[in-house]
Amino acid sequence: MTSLSGDTAKRRVKRQQVGELALVRYIRDEFSKGSLRNDLAIGIGDDAAVVRVGGGNMLISADTMCEGVHFDMAFATAYQVGFKLVSVNVSDIYAMGGTPDWFLLTTSFPPGTSDDFARKFLSGVKDALNLYGAVLIGGDITSCHSGIVVTGIVLGHADTPISRNGARAGDKIYVTGALGDSACGLELLKKIMAPIAIEKGQRADKPLPWEIMNPLLKRHLMPKVIRPEFGGAAVTAMMDISDGLALDIRRLCQDSGVGAMLYESKIPMSGQMLSAAAFLGNTDPLSFSLCGGEDYECLFTSADDIDTAHYIGDVTDDRLVLISKNNKSVDLMDCGYEHFKT
Repeated sequence: MTSLSGDTAKRRVKRQQVGELALVRYIRDEFSKGSLRNDLAIGIGDDAAVVRVGGGNMLISADTMCEGVHFDMAFATAYQVGFKLVSVNVSDIYAMGGTPDWFLLTTSFPPGTSDDFARKFLSGVKDALNLYGAVLIGGDITSCHSGIVVTGIVLGHADTPISRNGARAGDKIYVTGALGDSACGLELLKKIMAPIAIEKGQRADKPLPWEIMNPLLKRHLMPKVIRPEFGGAAVTAMMDISDGLALDIRRLCQDSGVGAMLYESKIPMSGQMLSAAAFLGNTDPLSFSLCGGEDYECLFTSADDIDTAHYIGDVTDDRLVLISKNNKSVDLMDCGYEHFKT
């Protein structure tokens, strides 16, 4: 076996640690060369692609969930994995201002996967599709050597799709709901270390009262995404919060060529998350909201005043800053979940 030289090994590590954002940029640049079509309105890099079909706008998005990365069967049920897969895909359609219509499902199960597991997984998929009004129309079923891998492809439509690149200095920044619940719920699950079939009414009263844990566990295990309402206001840019507010506002600002000023006192946090964070020894629950991810709320900008969402900041010309509760300006922390980064 030929060993790697020191320089080669360093290059190999750098390739492995390229990061999700850099890889997406490379793919977008490489595959967009000479491939622009008149029927492609929005391509690689947004929450969904937008293709003009029959005078309308078709939205297309895909999301994959891998065991050990997106879910852990030590504290998730098969039903919850199926339900969550649909929700995270629908979230991308909502983030484009659209409506989900059709769903394709691909499953890769390892040898020994029981028929009961598969049926419960599909039950979660079915209930979530019914919730969002989408229909399963096909997909693929395969085996794999180890670890469950499931992928959803969702197709939808929008009269006026909303991309990430329209924010302008002077716009206000909004989020549709409390942030940090999912990340906090995950930390609680690591304490419980057992599946809780909340879809069947099962509950756990430790390590905290159920009324505190229930909404946090639900947000992580089987989130129900909500279609954003703007009350007729004009939205300039939007995306869903899947990897943490700090990382996702950075993505939106990069695509729009702007900066942002966020106000710590304006970022919505639930009372349950604050209580659980204190129990977990997290003296700064803001880190759950900024860095945790998987809340699947919408982050959007508008020049209008909107009372159906939470105002959290303003779009600026450049820089990303956070105004603390004591009114100090600091650089917004660079955190959030990014694949391939250690």
